[in-house]
Amino acid sequence: PLEGQMWYNNTTGTLKGVTVTSAWSSGAPLSTARFATAGAGIQTAALVAGGYSTAVVGITEEYNGSGWTTGGTLNAVRYYIGGAGTQTAAIAMSGRNPPAGWSLTNTEDYNGASWTNTTASPTALNQVTTTGTQTATLLWGGVNAPSSPNVSTTYEFDGSTWTSGGALPGVLKVAGAFGTQTAAMSAGNEDGSTLYYNGASWSDQSATIPYSGADYWNYAGTSGTQTAGVIAGGGPTAVTTTAIWDGSAWAANPALATARLTGPMGPIGTSTAGIVAGGEVSPGVTAATEEFNRTASVITAATWAAGG
Repeated sequence: PLEGQMWYNNTTGTLKGVTVTSAWSSGAPLSTARFATAGAGIQTAALVAGGYSTAVVGITEEYNGSGWTTGGTLNAVRYYIGGAGTQTAAIAMSGRNPPAGWSLTNTEDYNGASWTNTTASPTALNQVTTTGTQTATLLWGGVNAPSSPNVSTTYEFDGSTWTSGGALPGVLKVAGAFGTQTAAMSAGNEDGSTLYYNGASWSDQSATIPYSGADYWNYAGTSGTQTAGVIAGGGPTAVTTTAIWDGSAWAANPALATARLTGPMGPIGTSTAGIVAGGEVSPGVTAATEEFNRTASVITAATWAAGG
């Protein structure tokens, strides 16, 4: 059955229908509370690496849908890192680690056990937006120095070589990232807008995320594709807002339990099964993990679900 279908059950004498429900539920917390990590993977095989706890860390943690375990340590310890790929084939790009480097070009590949240095990105940046796979990565926006403006550059990576892509229509940092190198979406962009990338150029979709307040579209958690995505949380003041993209419009959905921003930087999951882990809260840093599920049969922690 599909959402919206209706039928008459002549055995029970009742009218039936299918309604898809969205809900957040608590998952196991990170071992180390932190924010601005690189994110990759799916809800049942996720990865976060690096970040800032009480100091900059290089820790990697892997999630299997029920708990986090420690993985290999980043070679370049940093935070505000871009992430992409899967749990066993991830990539971490750029970042910040003052005083060693306010913005970095470091790029590393993860094989499920350890990180390996690969070709550095062309420009030293942090607070970038990233999506794609380890061998077909897209990186855009960011900032390269204190008090400097955001950038409008886009870079594509094929696993060994970085090349310039189509320039953004404006400048931005830490937007919401969805999709692949040739079918990506940048959501938020500091003004709530939605942009599409087709592998060569960006286009404005004339759709604004339904957040309240001003400038609450940065540093959000994301999952999904260019035509079906979820964005949650964000800043500069931590919020619980969640919105779903269906390819043409955004719609408000159930809120996060914990208001947060600067969780994993890089999409984790799909439009029906996503995850956010860690991030900044008010005040401090959290280790809390929340799972997003959108289905005709959502079961949330400590609640009853309808049966026959």
